[in-house]
Amino acid sequence: MAPPDATRLSAMDGARTAAIVGGRGELLDQAAAAARELALKAFAGAGFSGTWAATEMAASVVSARDRVAAAAAFEEAATAAVVEDLVDVETLEVLRSTSNELLWLSDVPVPGSLSSLGSAATSVHGPLQVVIVATGAIVGMAFAFAIGSVSGLIVAALAIAVIAGVARRLARSDR
Repeated sequence: MAPPDATRLSAMDGARTAAIVGGRGELLDQAAAAARELALKAFAGAGFSGTWAATEMAASVVSARDRVAAAAAFEEAATAAVVEDLVDVETLEVLRSTSNELLWLSDVPVPGSLSSLGSAATSVHGPLQVVIVATGAIVGMAFAFAIGSVSGLIVAALAIAVIAGVARRLARSDR
């Protein structure tokens, strides 16, 4: 994630002007401050894990640059909410775009976390990846039935688990 570029800064300037003209300057300042504070508190709360004390995994893996960029993205989204009816659709899209990208990061596990064991390391995006995963699952199931042993049943169970995981991830990405 990158800090705001010229396009995002221009959208923020236009939104600020619209908010002031529309009598919402103070509301915009409050919303931006609240978004910034929320981001900083979220990073501060996740900055240390006692589970991994005295290891490199005890500290947050998010750089200061990324924290600032995330806080800016949340400020932009809050700004979009305040000026939604005062600016054009393109400005709203620019203001919301970066925070929408952060939604894809919701399933990123904490490095080394025991709770992430067994979770998929990647997600499936796009029809080609779905076809590849489904084909692999079908081949695994066919292999399992051809062998007809306990190891074959294990392979079949793993294939079904892969299909279920892909379906779950696709359902999440459609939200």
